Amino acid sequence: GVGFDWPDARGPLSKVREELDEVASLLTDDGTVRDPDALEGELGDLLFAVVNLCRKTGVHGALALDRTNAKFTRRYADMERLAQERGLVFSALTLEQQDELWDAVKLAE
Repeated sequence: GVGFDWPDARGPLSKVREELDEVASLLTDDGTVRDPDALEGELGDLLFAVVNLCRKTGVHGALALDRTNAKFTRRYADMERLAQERGLVFSALTLEQQDELWDAVKLAE
């Protein structure tokens, strides 16, 4: 309300990239966390920046997240179904094999 805002969506998009880089800097090459407290703060900053991007683009953040959660749930169920159709035990598959199922489900949409 006092003008402390970006004129368009490019500002928050740039901020999302900046915050993502800061999150990445707190992870080691093997994916472990360097400083959990700092990571929490940077993830909070990243979420805040994403919400600002939603706001500037006219996207309702909570609805977008709900939609994505529903999509993930549907795709995951389809992955399990596809594995069963192929005679595979889903829980015994490697992450790479599960990812192949994920890609197949996405392609079928």
